[in-house]
Amino acid sequence: MEKPTSVKAAVLYRAGWPLRMEERPRPRVRGPQVLVRVRGCGVCHSDVSLADGLFEASTPLVLGHEIAGRVEGLGNVLVYASWGCGRCEPCRRGDEQLCPKAQQAGWTCDGGYAEWVRVPSIRYLVPLEDLDPVHAAPLADAGLTPYRAVRRSLPWLREGGTAVVVGAGGLGQFAIQYLKLLSPARVVVVERDRGKFPWALELGADAVVSPRERVPAAEVVLDFVGSASTLALALRAVQPGGLLVQVGAGGGSVPFDFDRVPPEVHLTNSVWGSLQELHEVVQLARSGRLRWHVEAVPLERANEALGRVRRGRVLGRLVLVP
Repeated sequence: MEKPTSVKAAVLYRAGWPLRMEERPRPRVRGPQVLVRVRGCGVCHSDVSLADGLFEASTPLVLGHEIAGRVEGLGNVLVYASWGCGRCEPCRRGDEQLCPKAQQAGWTCDGGYAEWVRVPSIRYLVPLEDLDPVHAAPLADAGLTPYRAVRRSLPWLREGGTAVVVGAGGLGQFAIQYLKLLSPARVVVVERDRGKFPWALELGADAVVSPRERVPAAEVVLDFVGSASTLALALRAVQPGGLLVQVGAGGGSVPFDFDRVPPEVHLTNSVWGSLQELHEVVQLARSGRLRWHVEAVPLERANEALGRVRRGRVLGRLVLVP
């Protein structure tokens, strides 16, 4: 069958403006580059931040970094969307998402809010085997980012300890499960939307509380919101010597001095995950040990999807389907 010469894409032309649906030339590939036909692309809160101008972006830009698709001869694949220089120290140790010169789909180059996307190399494609690509798309970030954050937290999580997850949305739904799979800690979720309480408990949380209720003291607090109020809550909850991990980029900050931070607390952030960690996440998903909620939305409704994420009207993850 003859391949189309033009493809549909939702394009950001200016921060604060709606995305524009348009026909664009189909991307061309050369050398080791691979063309992926997009089957589904997750809508992340960072996409909203880019669209609203809270993160810098060179426009015009096709958003979308949670990309699942199909490649001729390979089948269904998940795209690892951070492509490092290959020479710096983070790249040499496998952490391309930390490369200062990394190209990232949907951030510094065109991403998956389109029918096709160009990927630099086959090595950035993770086979999905029996996983449905629309359902699997969020694994590329919503599944990957909390996996790395939880793994880095494991030295603090021992039998009888507590981990607090702030936010039970797209990323938090995975964090709950990773904590139960990888650690012996009790998991307490803090969530403002009571409609998400049953889902968090179903995923394995030992308790769910609202931000206005008492949050128990914890060895580890993972903040998937990152606002001023949630970081303040996290500081109140983390025990001396414990770990506070900011994952959400909600614009908040932590005051740092002897009087406002518990003694010897470790403060860090956690950024995305490595290609190897994405392979591990996909294997966990293929084993049936993970559950996540996905709602498919036609690509033409990309602006509506961004609006719902902006307002917090999503149980798990919205996935745009071309």
